[in-house]
Amino acid sequence: MDLYHTPAGALDKLVAHSLHPAPEFTAAVRGALGSLDTALREHRARGSQRPRVIRIAKGGAYGRGTALRGGSDVELVIFLNCFRSFGDQKTCHSETLGAVRTLLASWGRNPGPGLTFEFSEPKVSGILQFRLASADQENWMDVSMVPAFDVLGQPRSGVKPTPNVYSSLLSSHCQAGEHSACFTELRKDFVNTRSAKLKNLILLVKHWYRQVQTQAGRAALPPSYALELLTIFAWEQGCGKDAFSLAQGLRTVLALIQRNKHLCVFWTKNYGFEDPVVGEFLRRQLKRPSSHLTPELRKRLQQSRPVILDPADPTWDVGNGTAWRWDVLAKEAGSSFSQQCFKQASGVLVQPWEGPTVNEAAHPKTVNEAASKNISSRVQITQSTASSNTPPGCSGISTAGAGMGPDLSQIPSKDLDSFIQGHLRPSPQFQEQVRRAIDAILSCLREKSVYKVLRVSKVGREPERAQGSPGLQRGRGCLILRLLDTQTPLGAGGSFGRGTDLRGSCEVELVIFYKTLVDFRGQKSHQAEILCDMQAQLRRWCQNPVPGLSLQFIEQKPNALQLQLVSADLSSRVDLSVLPAFDAVGPLKSDAKPQPQVYASLLSSGCQAGEHAACFAELRRNFINTRPPKLKSLMLLVKQWYGQVVTRSRGEAAGDALPPDYALELLTVFAWEQGCGKEKFSTAEGLRTVLRLVQQHQSLCIYWTVNYSVQDPAVRAHLLGQLRKARPLVLDPADPTWNVAQGSWKLIAQEAAALESRICLQSGDGTLVPPWDVMPALLHQTPAEDLDKFITEFLQPNRHFLTQVKKAVDTICSFLKENCFRDSPIKVLKVVKGGSSAKGTALQGRSDADLVVFLSCFRRFSEQGSHRAEIISEIQAQLEACQRTHSFEVKFEISKRKNPRVLSFTLSSQTLLDQSVDFDVLPAFDALGQLRSGSRPHPQVYADLIHSYGNAGEFSTCFTELQRDFISSRPTKLKSLIRLVKHWYQQCNKTVKGKGSLPPQHGLELLAVYAWEQGSQNSQFNMAEGFRTVLELVGQYRRLCVYWTINYSAEDKTIGDFLKMQLQKPSFTSRPVILDPADPTGNLGHNARWDLLAVEAAAYTSALCCVDRDGNPIKPWPGKTLLCEVQEDQQSHCLTESDTSAQQGILRLPDQMLG
Repeated sequence: MDLYHTPAGALDKLVAHSLHPAPEFTAAVRGALGSLDTALREHRARGSQRPRVIRIAKGGAYGRGTALRGGSDVELVIFLNCFRSFGDQKTCHSETLGAVRTLLASWGRNPGPGLTFEFSEPKVSGILQFRLASADQENWMDVSMVPAFDVLGQPRSGVKPTPNVYSSLLSSHCQAGEHSACFTELRKDFVNTRSAKLKNLILLVKHWYRQVQTQAGRAALPPSYALELLTIFAWEQGCGKDAFSLAQGLRTVLALIQRNKHLCVFWTKNYGFEDPVVGEFLRRQLKRPSSHLTPELRKRLQQSRPVILDPADPTWDVGNGTAWRWDVLAKEAGSSFSQQCFKQASGVLVQPWEGPTVNEAAHPKTVNEAASKNISSRVQITQSTASSNTPPGCSGISTAGAGMGPDLSQIPSKDLDSFIQGHLRPSPQFQEQVRRAIDAILSCLREKSVYKVLRVSKVGREPERAQGSPGLQRGRGCLILRLLDTQTPLGAGGSFGRGTDLRGSCEVELVIFYKTLVDFRGQKSHQAEILCDMQAQLRRWCQNPVPGLSLQFIEQKPNALQLQLVSADLSSRVDLSVLPAFDAVGPLKSDAKPQPQVYASLLSSGCQAGEHAACFAELRRNFINTRPPKLKSLMLLVKQWYGQVVTRSRGEAAGDALPPDYALELLTVFAWEQGCGKEKFSTAEGLRTVLRLVQQHQSLCIYWTVNYSVQDPAVRAHLLGQLRKARPLVLDPADPTWNVAQGSWKLIAQEAAALESRICLQSGDGTLVPPWDVMPALLHQTPAEDLDKFITEFLQPNRHFLTQVKKAVDTICSFLKENCFRDSPIKVLKVVKGGSSAKGTALQGRSDADLVVFLSCFRRFSEQGSHRAEIISEIQAQLEACQRTHSFEVKFEISKRKNPRVLSFTLSSQTLLDQSVDFDVLPAFDALGQLRSGSRPHPQVYADLIHSYGNAGEFSTCFTELQRDFISSRPTKLKSLIRLVKHWYQQCNKTVKGKGSLPPQHGLELLAVYAWEQGSQNSQFNMAEGFRTVLELVGQYRRLCVYWTINYSAEDKTIGDFLKMQLQKPSFTSRPVILDPADPTGNLGHNARWDLLAVEAAAYTSALCCVDRDGNPIKPWPGKTLLCEVQEDQQSHCLTESDTSAQQGILRLPDQMLG
């Protein structure tokens, strides 16, 4: 019956034949306990003054179904009506126990056939203990009788106790576990409902524990119940299936015991953080060493590990590292891994389940938000919660390195960087072991292989001196090293080589370039024989691997050798793949592109997607490995989250392959490039951005042209084909045939949305950190023929949201008009909505709008700035009243700034991500009065404006209606072009570097209107041509002079003289001129860095969005005959041409420029 000498395959037989209790003894004990139950109930009936037995619960190993053959235990908990509180148990114990002892002495004279009865010395006060033994003394049952308060009442299976049960327990000031008997039924159900196979594993662990116990002498070992809970935890985290290998499960539990100082395990099946009292108590229980504590306190807290909270009683830490000698168990566990019980028939050691053998303990499921508020980032917590779809607490298995790290959702955003450093970065010692093993493998293959190697590349992770971990430097030789992530297709790129490997586990791929392999098509023909030769060499080598590592061959793939390196303490492992490959790229400088012919031959080879990805290993490595250290830290965080998602969801997405975590790495790079680009940034903001992109997976269209280019016809044709396929699309930057985003994103998108409410994405004041402004697809990578679709999908706001906003704004406007200045002679004449939202050109996401409040107290332009503070204060008070008294379909938030010069509020969607409109409330002089739509203001309005203004556009708010109508009346497709131009402008604003400001966005809107008026006027035009025309105009900005006569003209002398002054400024220094069609004092082209914008416009003309399918540039619209020409050395005086229509835009620009 010796465990260590039992082969792994015979452990099931060992449990069945030797560890289950003897049936005859079990039946005898069952009968004895039944008769005792009857005696206890009848005892109350014979004396009316005696306490009444409410019920009797059977606990202990016997009640939980985990009793071992030989000796075991049972707890008889007698719930009495005399106990009405936890405190009553202390005061009534002695008299109650005395009466029960007398009854026991009588009953014990004849406990049952084949049984003997003997009182035992109780280990704690307040209980009675006795032993029932078989006649031959081979089997016995230690029975504890505990009178208890019936705090739960009649418990129902699967029903969680009310929180006040536990809050009353905690307020009783009891000792740890003092009243654990009151929760016996919950404890029994937690274990007894488990599968028969899991209980067999528990028996095996307890059998191992019993063997250690016999050798440990008087050492105070932890209770066997702690190992029962640890076994359940290991199964939940690493397996979760009814059928599994007992050897693998036992090895997993022993590995956890060996790393007990990192264990902090609890479940929320019966209690949780919802109740403040319980939540605060749990936070104290789960507190762990922190860098913010003194060294003495840190050491004391470290010594308290492991923490394993009883799932029924949170006051009872059954792991209690300060009380029990876990070090004795850990020493024995560490010495047992090479024993016969862990060897398969082939002699290969079984591997532990992945999840629970990694460095740290963690949450496999997230606790609710109340739990997360105040838990330090360094708390190592493991929690399981019951699921309707899985066994209680079951969460499945993680990807490499992610299953046991502290739950990301519990880490405050400010502590994410230290969390990455402390928990996610790999062990330098293990990395060094891996490097030595790889060097040995390379040496073996280099010296013994019969095939000639073509070349050697220096690859691997570059040193990160600041982190204290040496880099891998590969010398001149025959191999290229890179590492794969779990689930990544062969040749997909690797975390170790890219510098993004997580602590605990990674995969290595060694790519060997052979001279025999001369092209893509021929790679398969020689692969089998090369692999056979390599396997022979490595089998001889693996008999004597690097010290501290064991090596074995695992399940083989047709195009690679598969090996596994495992550290001696089982805390880390490496899955190693060795591949022969065609040297397609050849020696290449780190910043150089491969020759176009490389990709042309790849695309013409007829290969499957990603089939030859290994040939581009160096390019893939360089793409990631050259990134800033903090970006790679963000990748680790994203991969840790992804791994925990996989851990929690194992089995939920059966049949749906998830995307590889390399896709998440690329998504992180994309988010950083488009949203930040700085070496220092907020990790929480970066994480939230990636999570947003994950939620938008159905729109993802991402590729890079760092190695291949759309200028090459073959690549361009292939890319256009890829872009027509279903989303998501994330092309490998090294191999355009491989869409790394293939797989089911639904599950991780749901998890990404769930994480957004957690503390890891909250700022100090409890609000969510803002994501970077990143779209799931890029304009310059969108084919010209897909621009309309791009606008609809990414730029057009949600119609339902716009309707909600319009309804809310109408309510607010009416309220302000009716209620502002009610006890004052000031009247609100009208409230007008302006800005992009009113014009119909708002972009998806966050847009802007104005609410202009026209007041009777302003009788001229010059008075508009007077009494501003009082007016703003009154409008704010009424806005707040409106907010209180009306319900809105959108979220209505008023700016909290004190003494604002501009009053602001935001309307945002209750259901859609990042859909909001920011409003500025602006008091203004009613210069236009009640102007009918389509009519022109009286010239005197503009004459007064010209005499009053000091700064350009100073009083433009007075003309909000005209500005709005000028755009809103345009065709829908023209407004779509305006959206496209605005989006392009905003992208430029993020990337352009240089002193000064870019032109105002409104100027670009007007330029788009002008381009359409002069070049098309067709309501169904070609979007690419329209966009291309606007870019051309931006590039020729020094020759632009645009104004309209729809609202003002030169017929009035004052206006005419002013226009002449505006338009006759020297063209080289003052161009472009783009006059606001509603306000001639507003020159939207003046004093801005148009030159920076022109550079961006020139770059876009060769982008995919501005070329046709053959790569030819899209032509801009041809210009009409213009009224006047302005040259660099000539001023314009042509202002009174007879054919100038009141509705016609006039441009001073050479016609041939647009041709």
